[in-house]
Amino acid sequence: MTNLTTIKSNLLGDVRAENDHAMLDSAFHEWQDYKSLLEADDRFVVVGRRGTGKSALTYRLKKEFEAKKYFVVVVAPNEEEFIGLRAITQKYGHTVQRVRSAIKLGWRYALIMEISTQLSHYYKSSALIESSRLNKYTKEWCLGGSSIISRLKSLLRSAIRSNESPEEAISELTTRLHLEEVTNLLSDVLEKLGKKVVVLVDRLDEGYEADDIGIGIVDGIIYGTDDLRLRFEVVKAVLFLRDNIFRAIQQSDQDFSRNIEGSVLRLHWDPQELFYLICKRMRSAFNVKVESDVKLWNQYTEPALHGREGFRKCLQLTLYRPRDIVALLNNAFQSAKKNNRDEISNDDLQASSKYISNVRYDDLGKEYSSVFPGITFLTKAFSGESSRISIDKAREIVGKVIQRQDLEPQVIQHLRLFDSPDEVLKALYAVGFLGLLDSSGNFVFCHDGSKQEKFFSDASTLLIHPCYWTALDIKSEVLNAEDAQEIYDEYEITIASQSKEIRDKMIGRIISELKDIDLGDEDAHAFEDWCKRVLELLFAGQLINLQLRPNSNATSRRDIVATNEGLKGFWQRILSDYGTRQVVFEVKNYEKLTVSEYRQVYSYLGKEYGKCGFIICRDKMKELTKGSDLDAFREFYTKEMMIIKLTANSIVSMLNKLRSPQKFDVANDMLTKHIDDHIRLYANGQTNSHKKKGN
Repeated sequence: MTNLTTIKSNLLGDVRAENDHAMLDSAFHEWQDYKSLLEADDRFVVVGRRGTGKSALTYRLKKEFEAKKYFVVVVAPNEEEFIGLRAITQKYGHTVQRVRSAIKLGWRYALIMEISTQLSHYYKSSALIESSRLNKYTKEWCLGGSSIISRLKSLLRSAIRSNESPEEAISELTTRLHLEEVTNLLSDVLEKLGKKVVVLVDRLDEGYEADDIGIGIVDGIIYGTDDLRLRFEVVKAVLFLRDNIFRAIQQSDQDFSRNIEGSVLRLHWDPQELFYLICKRMRSAFNVKVESDVKLWNQYTEPALHGREGFRKCLQLTLYRPRDIVALLNNAFQSAKKNNRDEISNDDLQASSKYISNVRYDDLGKEYSSVFPGITFLTKAFSGESSRISIDKAREIVGKVIQRQDLEPQVIQHLRLFDSPDEVLKALYAVGFLGLLDSSGNFVFCHDGSKQEKFFSDASTLLIHPCYWTALDIKSEVLNAEDAQEIYDEYEITIASQSKEIRDKMIGRIISELKDIDLGDEDAHAFEDWCKRVLELLFAGQLINLQLRPNSNATSRRDIVATNEGLKGFWQRILSDYGTRQVVFEVKNYEKLTVSEYRQVYSYLGKEYGKCGFIICRDKMKELTKGSDLDAFREFYTKEMMIIKLTANSIVSMLNKLRSPQKFDVANDMLTKHIDDHIRLYANGQTNSHKKKGN
């Protein structure tokens, strides 16, 4: 028996197909789905979750078809190319239907040109291309860029005219691209060549965003590929699609089920097929000739894991897909190697599962911490809970985190952006930590985080993603193959655009509320409420225990009072220079301030309130002006009191800059400059209002 001490770390191969060619060459398992793609042409859209073998199929199908002397074209775009394509595509419209129509025509042309380009380099067909008008179009196509996506971008950019509507541009695309002509020209070449062409399209998830533009682009690529294969009898096309993208298209394209769904093959792995796959890889890794899969498996596992039932115990720590079981066993064999054993044990499996779960959980925190401050505190709060959880219980868990005052200011600030625990749960869904039970009884993970609202109700059931169960000591049930394969997830962490969009949306909602508050006494309380919420957000962790009208029955009624922690920056300066521990904000729901408002704040100051107070008003200019608030400020400044005017517009400016979590401290910086202006300019009777700043 081969000794494990001589075995490399990724014993059973790399979990990424692009780095696993050696194992795919020596130990590829030809399961039923693979055979179907080889033998039949009716299923051209192949749908699978991550880790189910889509890229591995692309690699092996290419080799197999080339061995059959077919002409093979592989299209596998990268992320940067797709991001650039989005910008051009938007000129043709912003709906799924408009984008799909433009991309469908452009993609069909692009595939024709890619086939023609590669045929021009093939000795048996180069003369056919050169003698055809197709040669002219092919050369022009190649000048557009170095890849199919860059060339498609150039094509779509040149095909649209200035000042024409998206509808007009789309309607003229077929003519401007000479689409029918190039289709017929390629058909003539292929007929004379007598050679079958296979087009393989992979990695459409690169740069994909789950909005109308992103969905429309992939939808158009599917339709364009379908058009190509239907127009050419000798062209076979296979397009690989991630499950979450497929489901987004199903929801957004009403014609999809009728036109495409009958051409879909969904990748499926049952325990038996996964057992065959692992045993083939073990034979290659250990270089052994044992024919019986069970005997081979038993040779490298301890008795508790023997037989097919022992292998099923391994699968229960996975989501029943090749990537999961390969990663689990790679680490298990590595654990056995460290302990000088040649067989893996249940302890090795548990250690491997824990390691993988911790890595994925750490990745979640690392990748999202910059756009979702506090995600680690929120997810850790679910430690020790059941894997399935009612929405009421989930609300209780995140609600406790939202109320915490011992977190970093940046985290407190971000959590205060959420209106309710439900908004937090939706954000955790959008990053793939929580799944939702849908109407068909399946748990859906990260399926278009921008449209998750429809799943949430008081009756919702949530599931913590299985890949985090071990890391968080979740009380989990045993997943069988059927349940595991109905978990539609994206466990590989990528920074989802929804995270930033959610933050932008919440800040935008707060800003828009101000527009609905009219000037005057009638909406005065509404303006006070708005100011309190915004101050809690802008100065989270620095001003605490904010209260509205804390002494409402007293003669001197302060509108908002906050406790100044005096930790750093502006508020440390206010405490140090002016002795202000209790900060007063007088709120006026009108524009112009007079000396009476300054006198009112002056009457509040002293003792714990120190020598500094604030007036918030609706003035369009944040600067002080001569003859009004400038003179009032100077009057009380000479009495060694600092009364600072803040405007709603300047507060909105601070909010706008909070759209980036990295700028959580921007309000402190802006107030520091503002108080410096009061000291350097206004105290001497000068003003900078001539700048006409409206913020």
